[in-house]
Amino acid sequence: MYSSILLPAGLGLLLVALGLGILILNERRFRRERLLAERHRALGLPEGELVYEDADGEGEPLSSSAYPLVGKPDYIVQLPDGRPVPIELKLGIHDATIPYSNHSIQVASYCLILEDYFVHAPTHGILRYADREFTIEYTPALRRKVIKLLTEMERCSEHQPPPLAKQRLAKCRACVFQPICPVGRDK
Repeated sequence: MYSSILLPAGLGLLLVALGLGILILNERRFRRERLLAERHRALGLPEGELVYEDADGEGEPLSSSAYPLVGKPDYIVQLPDGRPVPIELKLGIHDATIPYSNHSIQVASYCLILEDYFVHAPTHGILRYADREFTIEYTPALRRKVIKLLTEMERCSEHQPPPLAKQRLAKCRACVFQPICPVGRDK
């Protein structure tokens, strides 16, 4: 008699516990998704999935298989159509009316790298200064310019140094050409 009552009661309690477990998991997932969406909006990122982050300096370097190029954009968002958008922050720059050319080349270099990582190539990148944001269109001409600069850099040697007159100390210390460059050699 007791077994006929206990079995349905036990099954009922098991179903209630299972239902509560599912509700708790769904609530955690919902909270996580909401926090990610709030963070996405707070960062001012375009609509899509944040697939890479290096704003904290902890991201893995990305490299091109076809070109001698390695980089770490601050963010990469994959748009709903599958295209990646590299986002580079230069928050120390104020009152710029146009993007600095070296920053545009940097964003285009990230686009070139991302051609290896995604089915669809990027169409643009975003360059964000402290008070303004620029969209850098990744055109075939800009792509060719990056490749031309890479070719020129590959030709550099001790006998044919990069054409620089001066450079910031921090950049020289991080440069692979420092040992052979007359500008960076003694820095």
